[in-house]
Amino acid sequence: MPRTSRKGKNTGDASVDEGGLPRSEQPIIVENGKKFAAYDKRGKLIILGYDRRIVQDYANDRVRQSRH
Repeated sequence: MPRTSRKGKNTGDASVDEGGLPRSEQPIIVENGKKFAAYDKRGKLIILGYDRRIVQDYANDRVRQSRH
């Protein structure tokens, strides 16, 4: 049985986040039914919404702004 070529596979670290925020600073996303909530590291609610991607992007932007 021939082996498949591994040239096309991504061998990068899968755990690296593209967000640019340190792991300790990233907002926590929680799903409850159809809603998603983002909390900062102190437990304060940042945003509540129905689309996970929008909630996560907005929360990341807010955390980045508060760090500067």
